[in-house]
Amino acid sequence: MKRNLKIFFVLIIGGLLLKSCFVDNGNYDYKDIMVNKITIKYPVYGLNVYIGEPVLFTPTLTYANTEQADTNIYKWEYHFDNYGCVSTDRNMDVVFDDAVVGKTYNGIVMATDTTTGAVYTQNISFRYNSRYTVGWLILSNESGNSRLNLVRELNGQWFSDKDIYRTLHNKELGTNPKAIVVNRSGRSEVRLIQEGPAGSIILDGLTYANIGNFSSEFVGNKYPEGFKPKFMFAGGNLAAMLGEDGKVYTKTYRGSGTSTYAYDFFVNVPLQLNNQVLDVQYLLGSPSVIYNSLLFDKGASCFYMLYGASYSNAGKLFGLKPPADWTPETGVPSPDNLSNYDVIHCQIKSSGSYQTDIHSVIKEKNTGQLYMYSFEYSSSSTTALNVRNIEFRQIPPAVASLMSEDTKFHMLRGRPYMFFSPGNDPSSLYYYDPRTTMHALFKGDFNSPITSIESNYSTNNSIGVGLENGKFYLMDVSEQVFIGGSEEDKVIFETQLNGKIIDMFYKSM
Repeated sequence: MKRNLKIFFVLIIGGLLLKSCFVDNGNYDYKDIMVNKITIKYPVYGLNVYIGEPVLFTPTLTYANTEQADTNIYKWEYHFDNYGCVSTDRNMDVVFDDAVVGKTYNGIVMATDTTTGAVYTQNISFRYNSRYTVGWLILSNESGNSRLNLVRELNGQWFSDKDIYRTLHNKELGTNPKAIVVNRSGRSEVRLIQEGPAGSIILDGLTYANIGNFSSEFVGNKYPEGFKPKFMFAGGNLAAMLGEDGKVYTKTYRGSGTSTYAYDFFVNVPLQLNNQVLDVQYLLGSPSVIYNSLLFDKGASCFYMLYGASYSNAGKLFGLKPPADWTPETGVPSPDNLSNYDVIHCQIKSSGSYQTDIHSVIKEKNTGQLYMYSFEYSSSSTTALNVRNIEFRQIPPAVASLMSEDTKFHMLRGRPYMFFSPGNDPSSLYYYDPRTTMHALFKGDFNSPITSIESNYSTNNSIGVGLENGKFYLMDVSEQVFIGGSEEDKVIFETQLNGKIIDMFYKSM
C-alpha cells in the first residue's frame, strides 16, 4: 500500500472532528446539510487481530432523520497511520501484510454525503497480535532438533500449535535444546538454551523472531573459555548468567525497559566474594518481575542475594542472615550455613519486586534424611535485607522414600502443594502437603517418564506435565478437584507433540 499524503492531511482534519461533520456549505444551508446526518457506530472501535487475518470494520448507521433510507449516497473512506486510504468500501476488509505485531494503528473512517458534501467521521484503530503470545510454551527435542510449541486457549477451547518457529519463519530453531529461561527483563522475550551451531538464542516474545544470541552479550561476542550457559536471570539493573561449571557472569545496565536486548556486555570475570570464585548450584529467577536474584553457592553452602534493584549497587552480593531471634539451639539451619546438607531442589515459590519466598528440599549429609526448607526475605534496600519465617520440616519417611536426586519437583507458588515424580516411578505424579504431611498419588498412568512439571503461576489452579514421549497434559489442581474430583476431572487437555519434552512455562505476555 502507498502513502497518500493528501489523504493523510484529511486524516488530521478528520481526527479533530470526532463524531462531527466537516461541512462544505456551498449552495446549501445548514438545514439541508443536516437532512442526511448519520452517526457511525461499530461493536468495537479498537480491533485486535491475529497475524495474517483481515481487519474487518462493519459499520452500523444511526440516522438523525428517521425517514432517511438511501445509504448509497455516502462515499466511504478508511484511513490509517502510515497507510493513508486503505479502503473505499463501506465494510472494510483488508489484510495488512507489513503491519508490525504489537503496534496500534490509529485511523478514521469518513462517510461523505455526495448530495450535500457533509463528511461524517469516526475514530477507529487496529492492532495485530500474535496468536502465540499467551499459553503453555513447550520446548521439545525431536531427533536432536529444537521444537517450540504452544498450547493455548481460545473461546473456551484448547489448541496445540507445533513447531511455531518454523511455522512463522520457515527455518530451523537450533539443536540439542536444554531449557527455556522464563524470567522477565523489562520486555517480552523468550530465551532458549541449546547446544549446536545456532547456540543459545533470544527470541522476540511477540513475533518469535531471532533477535540475538547469548554469546553476543559477552565481550568479543564469545563466551569465556569453557563456559556453557545453564540459566539466566535479568531484573532491575542486573543480568546474571550461570554456566554448567557453576560460574556466574554479570552485567549491569540502566533502564531495563529499553527495547535493545544487549544492554551492555557481561564482565568476563566470574562472580567472586572475598577473592573466591563462587560455585553456584542454583541461580533463581521468577516468571514475574523481580529486581534481585537469589543464588545458592555450593562451595560456601549458603544463600546470597544478588542485588539489582538500583544501578549503584547492581551486581553486589549480600549474605542472608537469620532473623534476630534465631539461635543454633533450635536445630533450624541458617540460610548462611547449610554445610550439613545437600540441596536437591530449589525454586522461588512466590515473589514481588522486593520480596521473595524460597522453597527447597535439602538432604542431611550424615543421615540422608530429607527436609522441606523455606524462608522469606525482603530487600527494598541494601540496608534493610530481612530474612524471616524460616521453616524446617522433616519429610516423613514414607514420602522421602519416593524422592531422589532424579525426582522432578514443582511447588505451587500460591498454595502449599508440591508435585513430584518419584525417581523409581517417573511415570507417576504425586503431591505432598508440607503443612499436614499428607501425600497421595495424583495420576499414575502417564505411560512415559515425566520430564517437566510447571504451574500456571497466574492462577495456581493448573499445572503442565510434559513427558519423554512428547505427550503434554494440562492438569486441574484446584481445590475442587483435590476434594472430590474424578480422574476425568483432573485432565483439562492433552496433546501429542513431536519429540521429548524438555522444558516449559506458562507465557502470559
